[in-house]
Amino acid sequence: AAAQTYLVCDGEDVSTPELISRMAHALGKPARLWPLPTQAIRLLASLAGRGEDAGRLLDSLVVDSSKIRRELGWTPPFTLDQGLKQAAEWFVRRSGNA
Repeated sequence: AAAQTYLVCDGEDVSTPELISRMAHALGKPARLWPLPTQAIRLLASLAGRGEDAGRLLDSLVVDSSKIRRELGWTPPFTLDQGLKQAAEWFVRRSGNA
């Protein structure tokens, strides 16, 4: 795989609110999400000079890992939920939060 660039993902595409909900679940906390129209968020962010930041949060990021799967036979070592659980456990241990 010398001189190759590979993108890796678990193959599960999730929205930002879904990711936040799953992160909260992994931490054993409630997800506090408020429904706001996407266009309203974009407008407010633009007025604050943060339009690009809003796009990073609101637009979809889809990663295609078919190249690494095809060429190297790579498969993800764990699911998104398993990875979030491990990250949450690490965070709680490191920060002393329970």
